[in-house]
Amino acid sequence: MADYKILKRLNCIAQIVKANPNITKNEILERLINNHDLVVAERTLERDKNILESDFGISINYNHKSRGYTIEDTEDSLALFFKFAKFAAMAEVYERGLKDYKSFQKWIIPEDSSGFTGIHHLKKLIQAISINHKITFVKENYYENTKKEYTVSPLCIKEYANRWYLIAVADGEKEIRNFGIDRLSKIEIINTKSSNIENVEKQLKQYDYIVGLNYSETENGKVEDIIIKAHNNQLKYLRSLPIHKSQICVNGNQDWGTVTYKLKPNYEFEIQILKLGNMVEVLKPLWFRDRIKKHINEMHQLYK
Repeated sequence: MADYKILKRLNCIAQIVKANPNITKNEILERLINNHDLVVAERTLERDKNILESDFGISINYNHKSRGYTIEDTEDSLALFFKFAKFAAMAEVYERGLKDYKSFQKWIIPEDSSGFTGIHHLKKLIQAISINHKITFVKENYYENTKKEYTVSPLCIKEYANRWYLIAVADGEKEIRNFGIDRLSKIEIINTKSSNIENVEKQLKQYDYIVGLNYSETENGKVEDIIIKAHNNQLKYLRSLPIHKSQICVNGNQDWGTVTYKLKPNYEFEIQILKLGNMVEVLKPLWFRDRIKKHINEMHQLYK
């Protein structure tokens, strides 16, 4: 897996080719120098292309007709890579800052450093996923103050609320589980291929319809059409930081507009709605409106 320095270069190369389809090799090298102050040899560029494909599944292919390079991957895979590269860059800044904190605290005021805990595991975890090998690790249970060793077939990495989670199936089990990487230690890739898990794609698909990680906590397991009345000022914030990818915001004629979601409402989604306070009102479905109303009434009783 590429380190921070290489990852930044990979990110620049992918960004250049994405923004300039059919770009030539010389043009890529020129843009790396002029736009990013990176002097890269042709041999290094070829090696970087191989790393992008082998480690991240991003293929940069030569088009003989146009005599240039293009990226053949989907927008989703590219967006995921760019997000990972951006987070890794932040992590590098943070790690360097810890070594020279007097300078670091002049430039950056981190609200919560816990989001960076365990990020050094990401490279090894993604490597295990890419080569389809099992891993072993020790997981700490904060609540029970215990530690347990696991052997798992790693499937993917998921980010939620500035924390990273390993999605995997533990040996002897059939259901996917979430492991917070900040609680993992002694991670080792072993020379054993990951197990073929039945219905794993169907299980992973459950994350598409929830906020966060808990897909088993939904009321009836159904995808619901959620309709929320929201103040137009709040819509600006929701557009800039959506609660869920299904979110659609529509401005109203006066002060209030609507927000719709297509998901399975779980506890994390309830918390996100409650955080918006008196700037929103749940309209449908009625059972979810009543659920939010119950939370508000209970909060009100505490302050009477």
